[in-house]
Amino acid sequence: MRPILNLASLAGCVFLLSACADTAPVRPQLPQLPASFAARSAEATPVALSELTAKGWWRVFRDADLDALEAEGLERAPDARIAIARLKEAIAIRAEALSAYGPQGNLSGQASDQHTRTAYSGLNTNASTSASSLSGLETLFLPAPESKSLAASFNVSWELDLFGRQKAARRGARADLWAARFDYEASQLALAANIANSLFQVRSLLAQLDDARETERISKALDEVGQRKYAHGLAAGSDAARLDSDLATAHAEVARLKTAVDVAKRALLALVGRSTAPVAELHLDAKLNPPPPPPAGAPSDLLLRRPDVREAEQRLRSGVADMTLARLALYPTFNLTPSGSLSRQDANYVATSSVWTLAAGALVPVLDRPRLLAATRQKKARAEELAVLYEQAVQNAYRDAESGLAQMNTDQERLRLLTQAEASAHLAFDASERAYTLGLVDLTSLLDVERAWRLSRTALTSAQTLALSNALTTIKALGGGWDGQEGPSNDGSHGMASPKEKA
Repeated sequence: MRPILNLASLAGCVFLLSACADTAPVRPQLPQLPASFAARSAEATPVALSELTAKGWWRVFRDADLDALEAEGLERAPDARIAIARLKEAIAIRAEALSAYGPQGNLSGQASDQHTRTAYSGLNTNASTSASSLSGLETLFLPAPESKSLAASFNVSWELDLFGRQKAARRGARADLWAARFDYEASQLALAANIANSLFQVRSLLAQLDDARETERISKALDEVGQRKYAHGLAAGSDAARLDSDLATAHAEVARLKTAVDVAKRALLALVGRSTAPVAELHLDAKLNPPPPPPAGAPSDLLLRRPDVREAEQRLRSGVADMTLARLALYPTFNLTPSGSLSRQDANYVATSSVWTLAAGALVPVLDRPRLLAATRQKKARAEELAVLYEQAVQNAYRDAESGLAQMNTDQERLRLLTQAEASAHLAFDASERAYTLGLVDLTSLLDVERAWRLSRTALTSAQTLALSNALTTIKALGGGWDGQEGPSNDGSHGMASPKEKA
């Protein structure tokens, strides 16, 4: 009786000493975000919530080719398939982690068939004549010529969750699963953004190719005019040579841009999972749609819907759960270990036996206490680090979104001014071209006006591409838009499809 009392006293002491472990909660210190972003334009057209959603956010660009490429890429691209495989792996890891806290046990069985040959004083007991000369009672004490045995046992171990280990493990596994889910969404967002950006680059190069061909056409027309003037003695030979040089340069630029377009198309095909398809299959035009207007009065709390922010939050939850489990490891562990076995022996006689036991055990960490305390401090430090990373993710999200919205507002005004400048430069070139044909202006003046128009076209095309890219970056900063759904609650129920359904 005394040993049992001593064990109970020891367990109580360990339980009380476990309370000395640092149990201060870990909470992130999130910045106080304003109700809406500071960078917003009074003239900005409000974007409907249905147009800026986490699913199908690219539809705000009003591009049918983009819609088709996104649907194809998110289904068959290698990056998309890798992401869904990782999500399925996370689901299996969660199930494996939780199964460790359920009853553990295995059913084992064994069967044997034994043959024996034994001789006593020259008498072969396996012979039928010799065996028949023995009485039935005597044969019970002789080895049986043949014996069979069957045995089965079932041993179970089940930890009694007196201190909440299973609950903490469930919280951690659930947080890890949601973190994997948000990592999956972040990879989908990144893939969709890369496809959109690649398409914009192809369209930009196609627009530059159209500009280069227009320059080539103009250079060819001017060269023909210059050659006629030179033939009739109305222009110097140096002017004709200069026009020939400009025409050759225009030919070279067209050839360069054709190759650049093919390279960009190949990159786009690789993104959507068709890397071996001919580039001729990708039929695209050079039209650069205007970027979507920046959302007016976007709420800043939509940043909490960004996949990377939500993933950081779930990583923090997982870290807190690991810290809790490390602290609970200082407490005693109680286990139930029921077991049962059944055996049958068939020899000279048949014997059947069964044994059933129900036992309980306790594990009290004593000598392991310094190691467990160090592990608790390590998990707590990790949780504090994850809290800071969560804070950093929110701050970075606000910075990216605020900068992106400000840039979108600037792009709107810049595009308006460059469009006007290109139109004016075009009118000036048309007038100068007619004047040069009539001999009213010299070649140098014409080429200066043509160069100004070419630069204005190039600047407008670059600004259109940059505006689309900036809009894409801003939408990514806003988490791919928002749709009014609530984020995950503490128990993981947040109105979204479960990770298993998503997979």
